[in-house]
Amino acid sequence: MRVLVCGDRHWTDRGAILNRLRELPPGAIIIHGAAKGADTIAGEVAKSLGFAIEAYLADWAQYGRAAGPIRNAKMLQEGKPDLVIAYHADIEASKGTKSMVRLARAAGIPVEVLP
Repeated sequence: MRVLVCGDRHWTDRGAILNRLRELPPGAIIIHGAAKGADTIAGEVAKSLGFAIEAYLADWAQYGRAAGPIRNAKMLQEGKPDLVIAYHADIEASKGTKSMVRLARAAGIPVEVLP
């Protein structure tokens, strides 16, 4: 199972991410955007659980403000997730996480938004 984890750059609730990732089947692959907050925590938690990790870094130098959306599209197209888990306390106020959720749903990928 390939799981894309994204979320708020100010996310600090490691326990919430740990609890959800523990439920994934052995051999799951965690995809994330290597941003501060939920992405970085998900990568650390995934590593501690023995999951493989695929990190997609945004190229801010080359793409400027478009780097995040470009990275998000790339994570979906190349990462081919079976599930997207988004961590955000107020998804409607979000830009990047909300965009990722919208792209995933448009692609028919199941999405969990967790507060």
